Amino acid sequence: MWSTIINSLTGVFHTLLVNNQRKQELKQAIHQRQLDEIQQGNISATELDSLSIQSRGWKDDFLLLVTVIPLILCFIPGMNDPVKQGFSALTSSVPEWYMYALALVYIDTFGFRRILRNVLTNYLTTKFK
Repeated sequence: MWSTIINSLTGVFHTLLVNNQRKQELKQAIHQRQLDEIQQGNISATELDSLSIQSRGWKDDFLLLVTVIPLILCFIPGMNDPVKQGFSALTSSVPEWYMYALALVYIDTFGFRRILRNVLTNYLTTKFK
């Protein structure tokens, strides 16, 4: 009789141990799959950035000039005020969505998709914790 009780209890504990082990293995497999998906996404973003850099055209040069000219003008005497007025006009009259759209154009043109992906992931992780 005692042996039957001990065998039953041993069987129950063995079943619980096996189930616990399977749950841990499942959690590890899910975690590994998530890591693989993230890595694959980063590889894809890197490939897209590489293609973007290889196929640079005149728009890259144009955007670089548009970005750098205000900085250069700040060092020319008498051009400080027009640059300040221009940025003040942008701040007060350009909608926020337009600035985001412009940022996306820059990201696409200069190949910063991977950086954007990391920034968005970090932002969403902190926002929805």
